[in-house]
Amino acid sequence: MRGRAALLLVTAGCVGAEFVRQPDQRPCAETVRPAPSPSAEALEVGSALSAFVAAVERRDFERAYALLDGASRRRYSPGRLEADFALEPRGAALVGRLKAALGRPITVSGGRATLVVAEGRVAAAVHESDGWHVQSLDDALSVK
Repeated sequence: MRGRAALLLVTAGCVGAEFVRQPDQRPCAETVRPAPSPSAEALEVGSALSAFVAAVERRDFERAYALLDGASRRRYSPGRLEADFALEPRGAALVGRLKAALGRPITVSGGRATLVVAEGRVAAAVHESDGWHVQSLDDALSVK
């Protein structure tokens, strides 16, 4: 029986008790490298995106407006942002999609960051003098 158990372990690619003292060329478990930790910048971007989602969900459009990038703040007001979310169901869907993607890796390059929210689509943030701000909830993924 002992030989049979050892044969099963060797056949499965694992080390049997009698082989403990010898290195096995086929380890029982594959080496899994942990995912790299996000950079401090990526964590800051994630915080800004999360804060935007939370503000919209609370219907705190003053706060959501403050989290928009400068170009968007010039085009919007807190009232217009609120009206757009009330009138356009797609806005809530985009925020929901962003919320679902928040655990994914964030790519930071220069002063711009992206988070894949759907196939070929990203949410984007830009770094301004006072931190990271939401630029877009639905931008085309550009491959460079």
